[in-house]
Amino acid sequence: MTPQAFKGIGKAAIAAVALLAVCVPGLGQTQAVIRDTEIEAFLKKESRTVLEASYLDPDRVQFLIVASNDLNAFATSRQRIGLNTGLIMEAETPNQLLGVIAHEAGHQSAGHTVRSDEIYQAAKTPMAISLGLGIISILAGAPDAGVALLGSSSTFGTLGALRYMQTQESAADLAGIAALERAGMSGEGMVEFFDKFRQSETFSNAERYKYFRSHPLSRERIQTLRALVTKQSHYNAKDGQATIDEFAIVRAKLSGFLDPAQFVFQKYPETDTTYPARYARVIAYYKQTEVQKALTELDKLITEQPNNPYLWELKGQIYFETGQAELSKPAHLKSVELMPGAPLLHLNLGQTLIATGNKDDAEEAIRQLKLSLQAEDDNSFAWRLLAQAYDGLGRAGEARLASAEAEFFNGNFRQARTFAVWSQKNLDKNSPEFRRARDIVITTSAAMGIDPVEEVTKTKK
Repeated sequence: MTPQAFKGIGKAAIAAVALLAVCVPGLGQTQAVIRDTEIEAFLKKESRTVLEASYLDPDRVQFLIVASNDLNAFATSRQRIGLNTGLIMEAETPNQLLGVIAHEAGHQSAGHTVRSDEIYQAAKTPMAISLGLGIISILAGAPDAGVALLGSSSTFGTLGALRYMQTQESAADLAGIAALERAGMSGEGMVEFFDKFRQSETFSNAERYKYFRSHPLSRERIQTLRALVTKQSHYNAKDGQATIDEFAIVRAKLSGFLDPAQFVFQKYPETDTTYPARYARVIAYYKQTEVQKALTELDKLITEQPNNPYLWELKGQIYFETGQAELSKPAHLKSVELMPGAPLLHLNLGQTLIATGNKDDAEEAIRQLKLSLQAEDDNSFAWRLLAQAYDGLGRAGEARLASAEAEFFNGNFRQARTFAVWSQKNLDKNSPEFRRARDIVITTSAAMGIDPVEEVTKTKK
């Protein structure tokens, strides 16, 4: 789907809230980053030990999930690790996925450099698309507006911009294996995963699996890895059953959203009554616009797991995207109640409350969006929603300040400065909002080589 597909969607268009994507003009092709609380929580939880063993702070590591069938992964500056959805779904075990993460963490801990100039250039003009359920919040008729969904534009340009020298690969291998050993995990998965796809270097599908263009493999490298891994004391360590079960859910969810519905039904036939299979089918039913069937099957899952926030999130999403904000509201309220620390869930609820058109809901939407921004203050989409909520209440100064924040985090300094200057005219000069607006004016002016002229920032008396 391309940005042009959204012609005709009105300004009040609603956003997909389970899987969202950001289109990134990278090096020769477009990439998309998706956000999903459930998948991100799995990655953060399961990788924590190996990241700590890699001498990284797991609370600072950010995972970028790239919606692409290409088998690829990368590490960047600022402790970001990217994983293509194709790589996640091709991994047969959690240990294989963790092996790749350990390898990329090895690049991080070794301080291997990235091409920051390409990252900067690619980050300048993000566009919004949806790879989830297909409806996004974007200004109709302005696909080049740079609307960013649920993420910092400072991360977008990392996609497709990284190439490591072959000499660094061996160092990352060794660092990854050492970290897995310190974490009490087996390095077998890393070798299994690399060995599974090493022939892609020489056969035609090498074009598909770009991981092996930037992470060149060889028979000798695999043999060296295997010899080293088998000597580790934790070589025979196995994934726990709970981790295996959660990984199956992650893969099913990705398949449900990203694979064609008919493929999902073949992969997860109705004879498969496991939770991951039923979960994937609910999503596929909805993608096929079988809304009532999706809701019926989803309600069965909720009856069995009433305290699962992700099921309530999905229910809220389905109602929201079918224009039923009032029905969406209690589902999103329940998801936040069950998982109050998840910023994207607060955002989902805030977005839904705005859509009801109720003044009291708009007040609550502001509170929810601020909670989301406390955890992710560079989330430009949340700032845009906050501006919308303030506008609905006639609070122009705060609305324009929120717009300034959105543009600031998107790297659009000229527009950010304009909004910030405008907001000052409607804010009390002794308020923290006024001071924040002034900070944006000063910062963006300095970045553009413009003097922050006092005459254009006359304040409300």
